[in-house]
Amino acid sequence: MPIPFFSSTFAQILQTNYLNTILIIMELEKIIAKKLLGLKAFRVQTLSPFTWANGWKSPIYLDDRKILSYPNVRNFFKLELSHRVAEYFPDADVIAGIATNAIAHGVLVAEELALPFVYVHPMPKDHGLENQVEGDLRPHQNVVIIENQVNVGSNVQKVIEAVQSNGCNVLGVVTIFDYHLPSAVKRINAAGVEFLSLTNFDALIEQAKAINLFSEEDIHILHEWHKAPSQWGK
Repeated sequence: MPIPFFSSTFAQILQTNYLNTILIIMELEKIIAKKLLGLKAFRVQTLSPFTWANGWKSPIYLDDRKILSYPNVRNFFKLELSHRVAEYFPDADVIAGIATNAIAHGVLVAEELALPFVYVHPMPKDHGLENQVEGDLRPHQNVVIIENQVNVGSNVQKVIEAVQSNGCNVLGVVTIFDYHLPSAVKRINAAGVEFLSLTNFDALIEQAKAINLFSEEDIHILHEWHKAPSQWGK
């Protein structure tokens, strides 16, 4: 019968398109991870690990500020971030960068999309006007938050709450790099906000293996850290 046949075929087309989209996204994640590796933006120190703001020890550090020093790379990331915002959040009224590291990336996206820009501190300042939101943010505006990297997700959570407390709707969060840690997913999901990243920990490890940038021992340690980052190094 024609209707069931059409429905079945249409479902197959939708499934194929969905799978193709996933493959394209995964390929982009690899390309972007490779660009960051090419900048030597990642540092791995397994013997003298880095300390995150929350006290966790980490054998890896991302210095994404290097992106801003290279015009071609900077433009690439500006366009990729802007494309995500335009495609997934077409109703955005305002771009908000998380202070301080994501301010520059947020400004670039806002300029590309011709949208107003504000930046938000995870905590209110203790001096001057003691603002948490810097710039003009009006109630009922639709806001997309730009972050440079997301690890435990506490800063993102605080910024989402700050924007919402201003009477605005947070459409989503877009970040350059996602460590793929459950704590961040839990915090952002609890806020009911969509979360997108240009690349992530899994894509990074795959590309580092492909170009033999990290040693096998380092990769093993990175995987062990990623399983339980709050306990690693204790």
